[in-house]
Amino acid sequence: MRRDRGRGAPGARDLRRGARRGRRVSVHLIGGGWAEDESAWTGRFVEEARERAGGTPTIVVVLWAETVAEGEGWHDEYRADLAKHGCELRFVQLAADRVLAADDLLGGDAIFVGGGLTPGYHAAVMPAAQAIRELVADGTPYAGFSAGAMIAGDVALLGGWRIGGVEVTQQPSSEGLDEVTLEEGLGLVDVVVDVHAAQYGNLGRAVAIVDAELAERTVAIDERTSLVAGAQALVAAGEGNVYVCTKDGPHVQVAVLGGR
Repeated sequence: MRRDRGRGAPGARDLRRGARRGRRVSVHLIGGGWAEDESAWTGRFVEEARERAGGTPTIVVVLWAETVAEGEGWHDEYRADLAKHGCELRFVQLAADRVLAADDLLGGDAIFVGGGLTPGYHAAVMPAAQAIRELVADGTPYAGFSAGAMIAGDVALLGGWRIGGVEVTQQPSSEGLDEVTLEEGLGLVDVVVDVHAAQYGNLGRAVAIVDAELAERTVAIDERTSLVAGAQALVAAGEGNVYVCTKDGPHVQVAVLGGR
């Protein structure tokens, strides 16, 4: 296992979906978790939105829950977490019978997709995948928090705790799925994203996905940490680490991007 501070770890390059095409892209993948001071990761995202807006930004906050009423119960927590960084919020509450439309994103300076049951988010957000890709390619910052990060890749990780019947993480990380399940994602980065790495033991799942050749590369992101894929080199920001897993012959190489 190799450790690199902040950026440039082997296997961590070229994750930015639009960067290879000469576009300005800004994607913030947050591994979950909450803190009193989130200026290093959430604040970084809001600051980019402010630069794009040229003033106080409006962030479209996309949340999913089984019902609209259940989801609205989380609005105050997200509002408190984001608004303290100096932004206005517009919530789009998705549910089992309400999917995201391109028009929901109009007028926003940035997009924030929250956390919860990843298969639910995937089903509800993917109908607007093309609109999200176009906005991000045009420079609209995107932040995915937990589930919102897991669906951001070309291939989305929906959950699961076993591969071929072998346990690769703990069952509470399964998202209600038995076998590790990968499906088409938003296409913002060309890597499979796992979250809650140290806290839920999900690094093992990220390693196992590469070892089983289900994906060429994975990243596992700690809570209170973000992987920022922008116009410059990849950066890990926050309190924890980002683990980049790639195949190295018969082995899996894990490079560590340190935050702070």
